[in-house]
Amino acid sequence: MVEYSTQIHEKTQSLSSSERVKAIGYINKNIRDFDDVNGVWEDLHRLTQDEDKSVRWRATVALGAAFADMPDKDGAWEDLHRLTQDEDKRVRSSAVYALIRAFSFVPDKDRAWEDLHRLTQDEEGSIRRDVADALRWAFALGWAFKDVQDKGKAWGEIHRLTQDEDKRVRGRAAGALGQAFAYAPDKYMAWEDLHRLTQDKHKDIRRGAVVTLGNIFTSVPDKDKAWEDLHRLTQDKHKGVRWFAADALGKVFASVPDRDNAWEDLHRLTQDEDELVRQRAADALRVAYAYMPEKDKT
Repeated sequence: MVEYSTQIHEKTQSLSSSERVKAIGYINKNIRDFDDVNGVWEDLHRLTQDEDKSVRWRATVALGAAFADMPDKDGAWEDLHRLTQDEDKRVRSSAVYALIRAFSFVPDKDRAWEDLHRLTQDEEGSIRRDVADALRWAFALGWAFKDVQDKGKAWGEIHRLTQDEDKRVRGRAAGALGQAFAYAPDKYMAWEDLHRLTQDKHKDIRRGAVVTLGNIFTSVPDKDKAWEDLHRLTQDKHKGVRWFAADALGKVFASVPDRDNAWEDLHRLTQDEDELVRQRAADALRVAYAYMPEKDKT
């Protein structure tokens, strides 16, 4: 156990915002080991209402990390709910991650979902991007969503974000889609979202989509269509997309419905004008060798 000393408590009340920030850093580092949980909670509760936005966003991070151990979860939840509506976008951004991390312990999950839903429509594109990222991490790391219903709701938010007007939001949503695909209540709709993203006008979106396609290819309901998308992306005009397409093709070679053409794609990519694409295609060929047509092994 670590003593929650008078000195730390006094720093949380310092007139200097930098001292208050330092106190939060120390609290966040040792949050699970302090001997006075009530004292920590009272100070964090006050700091989430600090007049200095840099103090509030750091207190939000600490609250998310410590939520499971807070003695007053109703009060902690009210703080977190309020912070999702903070005037400062950095505070709201921190609240996104704190909400996802604390979700399993939040006493009012319906209202928590309402907050999350609202944040997917935040006027700041950076907040919507953060929601997409947080959902991806939640699925990947198992931070939240203990029951299927919650996973279905989370999928609905990702579906919405794949259609966002901000290209960076759509890019993050493409990554989240891959992590959430197994939980999508309608895999055909999920697949249609990904199919659409592989044709996005922005190269970064197509790049994210082809990475996701490589990760979930064996689970998509229409492998013929998925293969057509992957084949097309190996010929994309942007080298970054072709690089990831080569990598994806190596991963899924055993499952593609047309190995002859898949092999031709990889062979073509080994002669690409870009050196990194050629290198990635060569690596993919080594992976695919065991599954390639016998006539091409000699």
